[in-house]
Amino acid sequence: MKNTTSDFDKLNHLLQAAFAAEKVYYNASEDAQETHLKRFLGYMATERNRMAFDISNELSSRHITPSVPFSEKGHTDRNWKEIKEALVNYNPEELILNCIGWDKTLVVKTKELLDNQKLPKEVLDMLENNHKKIQWYIKQARQHLVSHFKVESDKAKDSSHDSKVISIKKAQ
Repeated sequence: MKNTTSDFDKLNHLLQAAFAAEKVYYNASEDAQETHLKRFLGYMATERNRMAFDISNELSSRHITPSVPFSEKGHTDRNWKEIKEALVNYNPEELILNCIGWDKTLVVKTKELLDNQKLPKEVLDMLENNHKKIQWYIKQARQHLVSHFKVESDKAKDSSHDSKVISIKKAQ
């Protein structure tokens, strides 16, 4: 099993993607107007942070400097017009679907590293564990759409048919 720098570079890119997904979930939780959605998205942001922490630890234990030491959260660069836009055009379904899109990026990047099998076994085990978790969290997010926003379609639960359009209606 040969460890090349490019494999650890890819792991660093996965770290960046995990932090980006965490930020998206965190910012979505800040924008959410329903308590249950704020809690759900906040929990999901925490889970992305745990994944990023695992990756960062694996890199650091091999004396590789993580490309991103932490995630900057919040909408630090928003002006008042963007804040107003977020409040006026609030759509909880779009928030969740946007977060799921970032999770799918994590799945693809993780799968690529797992398929290469060039990283140490401990790293591959951690990646396999995170891969399973992220797939589970995608299912949970889709279920949240179904249970709280009455998404009309089984397609909302099926992560393998990402290109299909789903019909969404807000719960009454």
